[in-house]
Amino acid sequence: YHITCLNQTVEEIRRIMVSSYHVGARILFALISVASFLISTSLPVTEAFSPMHNVHVSSRLAIPSTHPRIASLSVTNGDDGDDKFSFQQRLESIKCVVVGALSGGIAVTPLTALHDILLGPEMNNGFAQWEFDTDMGSLEAALFAIVYRYVVRTDDNPMLNQGAIGTFVLVRTLSRIRVPSYCSAAPLDCGSPLGYFDWTMIQQGVLSGIESVALFGAAAVAMEFCFRRGYISKFPG
Repeated sequence: YHITCLNQTVEEIRRIMVSSYHVGARILFALISVASFLISTSLPVTEAFSPMHNVHVSSRLAIPSTHPRIASLSVTNGDDGDDKFSFQQRLESIKCVVVGALSGGIAVTPLTALHDILLGPEMNNGFAQWEFDTDMGSLEAALFAIVYRYVVRTDDNPMLNQGAIGTFVLVRTLSRIRVPSYCSAAPLDCGSPLGYFDWTMIQQGVLSGIESVALFGAAAVAMEFCFRRGYISKFPG
């Protein structure tokens, strides 16, 4: 009996390792695809560095202004506009994708395993669901990292950080709740304790909420670390 249990444990570990390999390969493929797309869409931006553009900017800036403050504002706004849509900003977005996917995916992997494999006996294929949730979690964290950089920018207001994380957590948590088959519709009634939400739906919300907090919270912490170290620049504005 003990040998049988040991063999089953080894087999489960092997399946987890194989699944982890596939997850990493899919994340890498997604990152390469996103990077290729961002680089391809940035080609028209090179027109900003053409000689005609430089002559136009130089001639525009050479025009004297009757008010020095107006002149400084025009120069500053032009620089900010060029910087916000430059090729460098697309490179920063690619770095956000990498940081978000890795940090969020690593943070959510054990929680989705707990949810899908151990606490989800109603699922016929818990390992496949765990692999899917991990893949989608990494993709969600990658997109969150891009949005997070655009939201917080150079502002030190902590409400921006908390609002960005809370919005993504709320949307992901509510979207993962499934209504049981025994609930009645129009109006929705699933029984105690709240009628609209029963204990099964509440459990789904709690587990999905914990996953979402870990997923987007880890991505936000990783982004802030990269901001402080200078690995990723904050979006100007």
